[in-house]
Amino acid sequence: MNRSLGLLAWATAFAGCALVSAATSEWFSTFPAGQADVVAKRLDQYVKLRKSRSWGKLYDFVCATALGGVNRQTFISKMTAAHGTEFANSPDLLTFRPSRASMLSDGQYDIYGCAKAKREGREYNGIAVTHVVFEGANWFFAGWSFTEFPNVPCKALADPNWKTPGAMEWGLPMEELRDAGGSPIHIDQPKK
Repeated sequence: MNRSLGLLAWATAFAGCALVSAATSEWFSTFPAGQADVVAKRLDQYVKLRKSRSWGKLYDFVCATALGGVNRQTFISKMTAAHGTEFANSPDLLTFRPSRASMLSDGQYDIYGCAKAKREGREYNGIAVTHVVFEGANWFFAGWSFTEFPNVPCKALADPNWKTPGAMEWGLPMEELRDAGGSPIHIDQPKK
């Protein structure tokens, strides 16, 4: 009896791992033939550069729209300011394990996966998305974000019925590069 329970537990664990592995290994099939390896290598470099805070090198991996017209020096300054260790407006991406991808339009894709990030000493885990764009002759990134708050656990990606939470807004400069002013704040006039 104990042996049967052990075999059942092993089979269940193996099936779960196989399901996650299949979803993880097939994410790149959405991309055009011959481009999957290029995207995978660029994504790996993108994550490594974000983790190491190599902002000058990361600049060469960001798409034109996400750069918003800033030069390399401004990019480095704004990224450094947004990703402080004591105070940070933005989390640092530490890992991203791709699981699924969807084509939004020709040459634009969202890649979903399991991410780990750190902000002000606290670590966060969950499903995240990064947007990749084909510009010129290579693939560039528009940024990344957790899909929802609170973060959805990564195990949800193993569910074949998991659906993307809806399109993110990628047509703007990266969040770190936007002016702090943003939209004007409405202030009510005092009543007389």
